[in-house]
Amino acid sequence: MGWIFFAIALVIIARSPLGLALAHRIRYGMAVEGGSGARFEEFAGQVNEELTALRAEVTDLAERMDFAERSLLQLRRADALPPAHGAEGPAGPR
Repeated sequence: MGWIFFAIALVIIARSPLGLALAHRIRYGMAVEGGSGARFEEFAGQVNEELTALRAEVTDLAERMDFAERSLLQLRRADALPPAHGAEGPAGPR
C-alpha cells in the first residue's frame, strides 16, 4: 500500500516545474538555456581580474612593509651606537 503513495508522489513531483527542471538538467547537463554558461565565464573573468589586482596590492604592501622594517632597523642601530669620546651621553656631562 505504501508503494502506491510513493508512485503517486513521484509522478506529481516529476510533472512539477522542479521535476521538469531536474529532468532538463539530467538530459542536457550543466548547459542551461539563456546563456548561463556565458554569464559564468564573465563572472569568472571578473573574479580573476579582481584576484590579480588584489595580488598586486598585497605585493605592493609587502614591499612597503619590508622597507619600513629596514628603515626602523637602521634607526635602532644608529641609536644603539655608543657616544664618541668626549661627547655628552644621554645623562649629560660627567
